[in-house]
Amino acid sequence: MRKRSILIVGSAVAATAAIAASVAIAGPVGAPVSAPDGNSQAIGAVIGPSKLYKKTFTPGSLEVTTQLTTSSPSGFPSPTTHVVIDFDKNAKVFSKGVPTCDAALLQNTSTEVALQKCGNAKIGSGTGQAEINLGGRLVPAPATVTAFNGRPTGGKTTVLLHTYATTPVQTTLVLTGVVSNYNKEGYGPRLDVEVPLIAGGAGALTDFNVKISKKYKYKGEPVSFISAKCPASKKLKVRSVFTFLDGQTSNPVYTQKCSQKPEPKTKK
Repeated sequence: MRKRSILIVGSAVAATAAIAASVAIAGPVGAPVSAPDGNSQAIGAVIGPSKLYKKTFTPGSLEVTTQLTTSSPSGFPSPTTHVVIDFDKNAKVFSKGVPTCDAALLQNTSTEVALQKCGNAKIGSGTGQAEINLGGRLVPAPATVTAFNGRPTGGKTTVLLHTYATTPVQTTLVLTGVVSNYNKEGYGPRLDVEVPLIAGGAGALTDFNVKISKKYKYKGEPVSFISAKCPASKKLKVRSVFTFLDGQTSNPVYTQKCSQKPEPKTKK
């Protein structure tokens, strides 16, 4: 019986690893930046389309990708607890007119149920993966990410990132990101995200990708949740601060190239 139980557990872990391997975390990232604890964090932030107006904000999308690795002897990274991302000043977030979702409605729900409750507030989707330390064995947990427009926090746009995994155990995380206007040092929108602990700190979110893409009409005019311009430098920059459970931080950056297209014709 003991041997059979070991075989069953081993088969379950192997199956989980196979599923995780099939989950592609899309999106490019920049060079990883190491923290003193051995954590290495990388980030990528791509605004689409690649051709943008120089002076007029172009409706588009934003894809953010993060990757966490470690050189720790245990092979397990210190979990991320807080993330701050500053986006280029030529990017803009606009959420007026988009239905909102209460974060409480998303707790302990599957992706299907979350969409049933807040589908009209959906603004994007993606994939993720966590690693869970089960008695010294690192087990991957692939996840589905769904982004919702949350209720404003202190009048500020709030993004809810519903992250749902079914293996090795059913797990739901709701990451809450608050958008403010930093508007300093060449940066504009700032996203401040609280990352809940997985299994009390026994799990770490190692790969995360979400693409925000929401175009709609507001007061009869077409608008976009994300829009951007391509400046004279033809570059859009991003910087970040990742804080880990042990108090250490990593500050990866990313630069995206863009190209300019002719300005839109003005209505007479």
